[in-house]
Amino acid sequence: MNEYKKRFDVFVCGGSQHVALLKPLLKRIQPYGTIHLGSSFFTDTELRELRGLYDVLHEPKHSDNGYYNFELFSIRDINRLASAPHFIKLDADADLEVDWIKYVEESLEAHPDAVLFGPKRGNVEINFEISGFPVRQLLKRDVVVTNACKVIGGFYVGLTSFFKTHQAFMDLVHEFLWCYRDGCRYRPVLYPEYWPEGSHLSDDPIRVVGQSANFHGNEDTLRSLVVHAVGAGDRLHVFDSNGRIQILRPNTVGPC
Repeated sequence: MNEYKKRFDVFVCGGSQHVALLKPLLKRIQPYGTIHLGSSFFTDTELRELRGLYDVLHEPKHSDNGYYNFELFSIRDINRLASAPHFIKLDADADLEVDWIKYVEESLEAHPDAVLFGPKRGNVEINFEISGFPVRQLLKRDVVVTNACKVIGGFYVGLTSFFKTHQAFMDLVHEFLWCYRDGCRYRPVLYPEYWPEGSHLSDDPIRVVGQSANFHGNEDTLRSLVVHAVGAGDRLHVFDSNGRIQILRPNTVGPC
């Protein structure tokens, strides 16, 4: 087995509109990890075009909305599917130079304790408060994060063991943000294994202050939020790729 496939799980999401972008992208990243392609929206013809360019096909069905489906796949599935020491998540429109993997390797060599890093940060800092009796019962404390850096989801690298360790925390924070509106539950319980059986705790109100009104499964905000909330913000980094990885988004800026 290629040594890189033991070191990295690489997750790419896309749909029919991304096939032209995915073909060269998958060819470029294919030697450098186990390639996971996530989509429920390819036709049989499109899958034949991409055959041989990925290792594993995932067909998430979290939402009929394509954007939400990809975001929820990144939130709910990547941590569980990853088995290599590090995972890389990138979008189909990321533009990678031939030597893109050197950015990843150089960053890991310089900061071996990093749990999350990428080449771009969000242009808005993360400010969240998630509080209330259910939050304290399940997470043992309220969640408060202020003025924190966000790594943009177009391309990032995560430490698999860290996110597996904090899987329950990330699941529950996601549930509190995704399933509650104005402090009240309006979607059913996502993870019943975390809630006391026979309890009405999930019906109790919570308090959410911050960007939650715009939170519709925003996976990069959630992943960065979790890192800061568990006290590992000093292990989240934005490193300049020196042009080796291009993410053209209006809501991004350079390194912190």
